[in-house]
Amino acid sequence: MGGRLLPRRGGHRRRRPGQLAPHALSHRPGRRPAPRRPSARLGGLCLKEITMKIPLFLLLFCAAARAGTFVPAPALNYDPTPAALLQDCRDAQKRAASALAGLSSLSQTSRTFDNTPWAFDGILAQLNEDTASGQFLKSVSVSSAVRAAGNDCETEIGKFSIDVFSREDLYKALKDYAAKGEPLRGDAARLLEKQLLDFRRSGLELPREEREQLTLTRKRLTELESRFSRNINESKDSALFTRAEMDGAPEDFVSRLEKADGKYKVTLDYPDYFPFMDNVRVGASRKVLEGKFNNRASRENLPLLGEILTLRKKAARILGYQTHAHYVLEQRMAKDPATVKAFIDRLKKRLRPLAEDELQTLLALKRVFEGKDADPVFRAWDWRFYDNQLKRVRYSVDEQKIREYFPADLVTEQMLEVYQKLLGVKFKRIENGALWHPDVRFYAVSDAASGASGEPFAYFYMDLFPREGKYKHAAAFDLIKGRSLPDGTYRKPVAAIVANFDKPAADRPSLLTHGEVETFFHEFGHIMHQTLTRARFSRFSGSEVARDFVEGPSQMLENWVWDPAVLSSLSGHYQDRSKKLPKEMLDKMIAARNADSGLFNLRQLNFGSIDQLYHTTPPSDTSAAYAKVMKEVFLIPMSEGTHPEAGFGHLMGYDAGYYGYMWSKVYAQDMFSRFEAEGVMNPAIGADYRRKILEVGSSHEEMESLKSFLGREPKEDAFLRSIGLKAD
Repeated sequence: MGGRLLPRRGGHRRRRPGQLAPHALSHRPGRRPAPRRPSARLGGLCLKEITMKIPLFLLLFCAAARAGTFVPAPALNYDPTPAALLQDCRDAQKRAASALAGLSSLSQTSRTFDNTPWAFDGILAQLNEDTASGQFLKSVSVSSAVRAAGNDCETEIGKFSIDVFSREDLYKALKDYAAKGEPLRGDAARLLEKQLLDFRRSGLELPREEREQLTLTRKRLTELESRFSRNINESKDSALFTRAEMDGAPEDFVSRLEKADGKYKVTLDYPDYFPFMDNVRVGASRKVLEGKFNNRASRENLPLLGEILTLRKKAARILGYQTHAHYVLEQRMAKDPATVKAFIDRLKKRLRPLAEDELQTLLALKRVFEGKDADPVFRAWDWRFYDNQLKRVRYSVDEQKIREYFPADLVTEQMLEVYQKLLGVKFKRIENGALWHPDVRFYAVSDAASGASGEPFAYFYMDLFPREGKYKHAAAFDLIKGRSLPDGTYRKPVAAIVANFDKPAADRPSLLTHGEVETFFHEFGHIMHQTLTRARFSRFSGSEVARDFVEGPSQMLENWVWDPAVLSSLSGHYQDRSKKLPKEMLDKMIAARNADSGLFNLRQLNFGSIDQLYHTTPPSDTSAAYAKVMKEVFLIPMSEGTHPEAGFGHLMGYDAGYYGYMWSKVYAQDMFSRFEAEGVMNPAIGADYRRKILEVGSSHEEMESLKSFLGREPKEDAFLRSIGLKAD
């Protein structure tokens, strides 16, 4: 990938050429950090410069470190003042600028791989590390002022990144090294190739006037995209209902709601929205909440989206691409919009008959509930409710009963156990870590084979419960990327899983639906991709893979929550942990797995189709275009007066890439077929998966990794079976 220097979310953040992706850890809470110095080991090497021969790459790092402009060791701060956060962000940019100036100043004859391509990768990675906590706090800080400062830092780093990849001197430095014709192999050759492509995709082969226009366009885009995402996170709308208007809502849900003016306040956060839409019998109430949910940030974001789509198209045209989608897909496995369209159309054709049957079944159920005067049209606010009722009626699956067996703390403990056994790792909670909220937990990762005293090689955070201003979805953020350092050590990666699960109540712990357990496994799969990396270069580290492959490793791991033995191990009734999920209930859950496969997967294709439409032929009316696609693809009409695209966060960071969720699932299910055949908890297969998929990142082509793990060419058969279709 390439582009901005921004925090990376698993599956939610795309980088443009040169983009710096995030990372994080802390200075002492509440205080500006003291000036940071090189690590002891690197410092020792620097002191020996005069007496020992070391690479020019290391000399460059040492010189910058002595000058106070570049610091190899990360230091992170989760409790800064807004002013300190921005000052740290700007100081980091100055250090990176100084290091880049040193790289640029080298003579052509002195250029080596170490002091040019590798040094360039390291400088950008260090800038990411130095601004990791600041950018990440935009999504998780309890302070609105700090979140705003984090947003400003992200915007500044985005603009800095654009400037970096607009510099002729840096492009020339890489070309000068390439012109020497030194033989490079494997990831080294791939790194240089990708870096040169990043500069070309940033317009460095364009005339100066067009290049300057492109730079201005991209800087404006950086501002708008950041504002769009922040508006969603900061959205605070809610609705008030009487108890009668929430008929069917579970008592434990109602009991935790705030009250205002004698009514219950229901927010648009997932832990409120999903239980409400799944269980409330009153259609008028569901209509109100669905209308508000699909109008999140619409007043602010609709004009932003229109300008963003226009500017993306403009930037693509300046670079000589037909559309923004053509520009984005050049570096994906799909390669072009025609391939994506063919993939979506083929799946739509296969899924539509199944979805139409499901829709008729749901309509019949609606008539049973609402009588002969029921609205003959199946509405957007009907889907979750009647889908939930169908599972209860046809499969006797009661999500409210099921969630009683999945207390979040137990699921967390047992999920970690599954990953430890499967991947040969060990997790240890660190009790005194610097955290941004009391709910957050911090863990060290080490190899299981190293025993109790094993040295951690990575770290991750868990931030699982909602709060005001926090990122609204579930995601994995890669805060510090694993990479080789010039002193021969390896930078320990740091990641964070962020979710919005149901908060603990006074009379019970946090309880997860089975769908949330699946989400938990998925996002933690991203954490494993990010922390188990052994890639040499930051550019290829962890989940820095093609965007239409990045979801695959996590989607594969969703299958574990459908395995009877694993499901049983994850469960324990919150009132008596020794009581596992009853076998009858478990069997019915598994039987209902594909109960809504047609509509659910058409919904995914609906999002992918809208995303592709916006980025191939941007409409003047994004809401009308959304409504048209939704009716044609999803079969359920968009609610009148709503603007769901305003809250479609994937349009920022996953633009022209939403199809990747379905695309990567083809590979996910094919990889899982090996576990199915050789044992779901087989540690030997888990070790192979860790070594051939997770550790390599994008050090070589993703298709090579797949073939290496599968021992053959990938196939679609397992994917088709997984969504309820017969293989061709």
